[in-house]
Amino acid sequence: MQINYCLPVIERSKGAVLSEIVRHEKDYACFEIWLDYIKGADVPFVRRLVEKYPGKLIFLFRRQKLGRVRMPLEDRKRIMQALNGQKAFLDLDVSQKEELDFLILSGLKVRLIGSYHNYRETPGTAELQHIASTIAAHKPEAVKIATFCKSEEDALRLLYLQLWLKHYKRDHIVLGMGPYGAVTRVFGTLWGNELIFAPERDDEMSAPGQLTRGQLENIFRSLGI
Repeated sequence: MQINYCLPVIERSKGAVLSEIVRHEKDYACFEIWLDYIKGADVPFVRRLVEKYPGKLIFLFRRQKLGRVRMPLEDRKRIMQALNGQKAFLDLDVSQKEELDFLILSGLKVRLIGSYHNYRETPGTAELQHIASTIAAHKPEAVKIATFCKSEEDALRLLYLQLWLKHYKRDHIVLGMGPYGAVTRVFGTLWGNELIFAPERDDEMSAPGQLTRGQLENIFRSLGI
C-alpha cells in the first residue's frame, strides 16, 4: 500500500523552509508549510515553492493550537489568489471564516483541504459527522478532522468517523491528538487516510501525539507493509 508521509515545516525564515524541503524531498510525499511563522512570507515566495515542488505542498495560515494569525488578511487573500489553479493545497480550518468566505465569493479554484481542529477534546459522533458534512459542503479535495483524545473511546469514535467517511466515498484525513490518539495515526493510515503527518524528530511535532516517520516505518514494517 502507498503511505504518503507529510513533513510539517514550521520555520522562521524562507531559507530554512527551502532547506527542510531540499533535505527531505526524497523521503516525503508532501510538505505542510506553516506560512504564518515565516518572516516575510509573500506571493513570490509561495509561487517559487509551487513552481519547484508542484503537487507536494500544503499551505496553511494557522498557528499551533489555533493561536492568533499575524499575517494581515489582505496578504492571505493575495496568497490565495496566487494559488488559483495551481498544483498545491490550502488547508483551511472551519474557524477561518474570512478565508473560506473569500474563496467562495471570489470563485477561486484552489485545491482545498477543509479541516476541523479541536485541541481540547473529541466531540460526540453526531457532532463529528455534522462537522464533516459541513466541511464537505465546501467541496474540498479532502475532509480533515483532528481532535484531542482523552480516552480510548475518543480514539474509537474517530476511527468510526473515518469508516463513515469511507462509506460516503469522501477523501479524508482523520487523526487523534495526544497519547490516546496514536492508534488513529496507525489504523487511520491503514484504513485510507490520504496522508500521515510525520516529523523527523519529536521536537518537530506540529500537534501533540504525532509519531515520527521512523516510528511509523518501524510499525508498518513489523506489520509486513
